[in-house]
Amino acid sequence: MKVGDICSRDVTTVTAFTKLTDAARLLCDGGAEAIVAIASSVSQPTAIGILTDRDILRALLDRSGELSGLNVVDILSRRPTVLDQDEEIQDAMAKLQARGIEYAPVVGPGGTLWGVISKRELYEYVFPRIARGSLPDANCVR
Repeated sequence: MKVGDICSRDVTTVTAFTKLTDAARLLCDGGAEAIVAIASSVSQPTAIGILTDRDILRALLDRSGELSGLNVVDILSRRPTVLDQDEEIQDAMAKLQARGIEYAPVVGPGGTLWGVISKRELYEYVFPRIARGSLPDANCVR
C-alpha cells in the first residue's frame, strides 16, 4: 500500500507569506491539525512545508509571545519532510519516526500537493495488519 492511498486529500493550505497570526486562526477555527505551506498557485500547489500548533507554540516561546510581523515562512523547517504519493507506508513511517515529526505533506507528479498524512494515520493502517500478520515487513515499528 502506498502513502497516496491513505493520506487525507482534504488539505488546508496557506502560502509561505501568509501572516503567522492568520495561519494560527486557521488552525484554531478551521479544525485542521496541520496546515501545508505552499510556494505556488492554488491550482497547482507545491508543498514547501507543514505548520502545526506545536510550531506556533515554539515560535511564541522563542519570541516571548510576539508573533506580529511574522509570516509562515519565518518558522517553517528549512528541511521539511515531504513524502511521495507512491512511497511505501513502511518507508514513510520510518521517515517520520527518524525526524520526530507527526505530519508530512504528500506530493504527486511534479511535486504537486496530493495530500497530508499523520503518523497517527500510518499507525492506524499498520497496527491492525501487524496483529493479523498481513503486513509483509513490520520492521518499520520499533
